[in-house]
Amino acid sequence: MSWKQFLQIQDTKNNTDFFSKWLVVELAPTIYGEKPSTLLNLMDSPQFLMKTLWLTYGQGLLANSNMEWIVLKEDAASMKVLFYRVDLLNAYVNDDNNRRFLAGFGYHAAMNLEELLEHFKERFQGVCPHEMGILLGIPLKDVMGFMGLGGECHTCHGMWKVYGDPASSLSMMQRMEEAKSRVADWMMKGYAVKEVLYGSCTMTA
Repeated sequence: MSWKQFLQIQDTKNNTDFFSKWLVVELAPTIYGEKPSTLLNLMDSPQFLMKTLWLTYGQGLLANSNMEWIVLKEDAASMKVLFYRVDLLNAYVNDDNNRRFLAGFGYHAAMNLEELLEHFKERFQGVCPHEMGILLGIPLKDVMGFMGLGGECHTCHGMWKVYGDPASSLSMMQRMEEAKSRVADWMMKGYAVKEVLYGSCTMTA
């Protein structure tokens, strides 16, 4: 069963049980190391009080997990939150090529991860900056291609636009989808949300 089918068959979509399952599925690629961060727009609607459920329940759910988060932007009905793993995001933004790219947007080499994220948050208050792709783990060639800076042609489109040889980008997208479906499958088999979050499951469970 795909993760989308798993979420569709849940009885209700506006309580803490559904919210916790939805959140873990959405964060699965980051929880299990397929991408350094995940950006979610948590909006309140009559059908799904995402922001309210996050504020009243979600933060406690993730408190002892491997996930950290930063609120990038908030208004009365919604908030944009970047969820990340410190180890993965540190490694990705400190890759030599990625760091040189980020330097062009004011991310100085001496910045630690917390300072880098605060600088990104400031820039995020306007339009979504192009370096968002780097924080999300999108390959640099695709970020630069989207900006019109690379020499690679647009070759295909999946979760993002791919430029040049698509193999590595498509493989990453596939692993992200597989992580979501694997987590959904574990919960279908009876694993609790916290077992998925806190590492009681493995990718071979």
